[in-house]
Amino acid sequence: MFKYQHGFCIIRCQPFHIGHDRLITKMMEECEYGTVVIGSAQESGTEKNPLPYFVRKKMIQNVWKKHDAYSRLRIIGIKDASNALWSEYVLNTIAKELSDKSIPEVMYVGNLSEYTIFSKDIPNVEVCSRTTQDFPFLSGNMVRDMIILKDDRWKDLVHQENIELIEKSFYGDEFN
Repeated sequence: MFKYQHGFCIIRCQPFHIGHDRLITKMMEECEYGTVVIGSAQESGTEKNPLPYFVRKKMIQNVWKKHDAYSRLRIIGIKDASNALWSEYVLNTIAKELSDKSIPEVMYVGNLSEYTIFSKDIPNVEVCSRTTQDFPFLSGNMVRDMIILKDDRWKDLVHQENIELIEKSFYGDEFN
């Protein structure tokens, strides 16, 4: 029996790292269905959003396709919108993309501030802290910077299944 019927999280996955996976794992342990919303789906090739949506989705699939819970997981992309309408826009996009599923009743976040604009529309929030004694603080910015600087420590912060895809995406022809 699950704690919730349908949960969701919003992540950009630039790139998909172990912190994102921790959030999805918690969601899938507690929800019958989970939806990962990949933000800034229209962006790629920029400093903040170098990877296109299809690469970001593929990174999640590479990791989750081996899990039994994969059949209960949905991954959708969403374009950026104004913050004033963000909650309504996200929930309408989920409803449109997943017409066979209920509207999510819980949001999974890395910190409570991410939930603030959803608090009127989503009754529950689950915080999966990115900093614990056993889990390192990390962010997409940090991992991206390490990749760009060719600091191989980034490989410890992403899943092994995605290292080659990330190297090809960031280094292109110079990747061997």
